[in-house]
Amino acid sequence: MRRIFVVLPVSTEKWIKETKECVSKVISGATEVHVTNLPGAPTSIETYYDSAKAASLVVDAIVKAEMEGYNAAVIGCFEDPGLHASRELVSMPVLGIGETSIVIASILGKRIAIISTGRNSRAVYERKMIEMGLYRKLAYSCGIELPVLKLDEDREAVIRLLVDEAENAIKNFRAEVIVLGCGGMIGLHSKLQEILKVPVIDPLLSTIKMTELIIDLKLTHSKAWIYNIPRHKWFQFKGSYLLLDSE
Repeated sequence: MRRIFVVLPVSTEKWIKETKECVSKVISGATEVHVTNLPGAPTSIETYYDSAKAASLVVDAIVKAEMEGYNAAVIGCFEDPGLHASRELVSMPVLGIGETSIVIASILGKRIAIISTGRNSRAVYERKMIEMGLYRKLAYSCGIELPVLKLDEDREAVIRLLVDEAENAIKNFRAEVIVLGCGGMIGLHSKLQEILKVPVIDPLLSTIKMTELIIDLKLTHSKAWIYNIPRHKWFQFKGSYLLLDSE
């Protein structure tokens, strides 16, 4: 049995039910997925401040999840708050839906478009692609003019907005793969793919499937360099690396 812990780094519970329903359609019968939100986190992640505020809560939740016997964790936000810090502190694989879906998209086409929410998304995801070393594959990035918390109010209207941006990316910027840049767009990829006739990546669902694969292959993140914490900073307990006070 694979046990995957999915943390939605927001305080609202509105995405939990839909996430569970969508995930249940793609996982294998030998996978158990637990989805949780984080009381005390922002209601949505739409700025760097939101991401920073959520990050430490994400890390704490993932450390606890490993102690409870989960095999892997998924951070259900395209900003991937707390991703690298979590990988420092635990032994199980930790995947962020932003990083993972971009990597998958890079396999499926030469030029990628990322469509999220908010006008600042263009610059935010350009920076993300630069940090991942994949900027040359970015054809287009943008955000529809709709707040994250309104994505579930009129799904047909959201699809129309996404189609408009995606068609612009394909026709005018030669995009070959569309990545939905928000976990709140879960479940929309099939309809969009049918309309657009190009691969459309649902970040959370694609990350869940990648997580199953990594568990099956018994892989996790290397501790050789980037996630190797100085010994005076940690002790190991049940496979988890827990930070000690720096004093």
